[in-house]
Amino acid sequence: MSTVAASQDPIEDRRTTAGAPAATFAADIGGTWVRMSTGGPGAPVERVPSPSHLRHPDRSTARLRADMVELLSDRVPTGARAALSFGAAIDHLTGTVYGSAPLWGAADTPYDLAADLRRSRPDVTWHLVNDVTAALLDFAAVHARPGTRRVAYLTVSSGIALRIADLERTRIPVDTWGLQGEVGHLPVPLTDPGAEVLAGLPCECGATDHLASLASGPGLVRAARRLGIPRAPQVADWLPGALDANDPGARRLLELCAAPVAHLLRTLWCLDPHLDLIGIGGGVAEGLAGHYAAEIRRRLATATSYADRGRDDAWLGDRLVFCGPGQVDPLRGVLRIGDWLPGVTP
Repeated sequence: MSTVAASQDPIEDRRTTAGAPAATFAADIGGTWVRMSTGGPGAPVERVPSPSHLRHPDRSTARLRADMVELLSDRVPTGARAALSFGAAIDHLTGTVYGSAPLWGAADTPYDLAADLRRSRPDVTWHLVNDVTAALLDFAAVHARPGTRRVAYLTVSSGIALRIADLERTRIPVDTWGLQGEVGHLPVPLTDPGAEVLAGLPCECGATDHLASLASGPGLVRAARRLGIPRAPQVADWLPGALDANDPGARRLLELCAAPVAHLLRTLWCLDPHLDLIGIGGGVAEGLAGHYAAEIRRRLATATSYADRGRDDAWLGDRLVFCGPGQVDPLRGVLRIGDWLPGVTP
């Protein structure tokens, strides 16, 4: 399981000093918003602006990290068990954060967030998972059917990442660095005719030509600028309506930015024949809704070789789910950590 406890106490056994069950605190931390609730499923949710690089590009990484620890420490109740869904590449064996472009920009010095939370609030039992892990737990709970062997969730938003769970073993495997599925920072194949115009697009992590360089939310803006689309800065507001109107520039932008995502899905099914179900969500996929789903399906239906003869609607209907707004919630999912304890399978 892809989780780390920042204290040695089992989450189920934590009690307050009065002997009553500990409060349950959950938070979903992203580059734009931090959502928090106390009390478990159905509790009211507080949403506050994230102390992130996206919102405060002038602040130092050290300041942004300190602000995050302060925010969480101030909100969590005394003696609570806290489950955090965190928008970052995390070593799920230790709680060390390797990096988060939306939260901390190009900074890639490993940061022991779990240790800082323990020091700030030692009375709290902290559990930390990547936000895509939390989203996967929520997606699997709703969509997995009896007999589903492996299930994945791909988020295409301000960042791009993937998680795969082995339902037969109740595990989310990670490597020796505690990582899995950081696909947004893989080099992107530019195979469409004319796609070379997008070569060299920067990624928030500081590199170029990553999947997130052009297929993420900020990537769409960069790609639109490179294509000379006048509405590039407002692409998220302009693109859905322009696609409805069959605007050729909007269609070209969607095709180029969806192509590497479809390539990723094709590769996943090639490498893992037991991957029975994939969910796709996040701000980009949800905001473009039917247009995005149709383009991905169109590309997956196209045969590329004798070994990949394309996938028809019936095949994809059983294996690919495009999630609408609110259908997958990391804040809900992070509360399911207890279903997956104990531990990690590197």
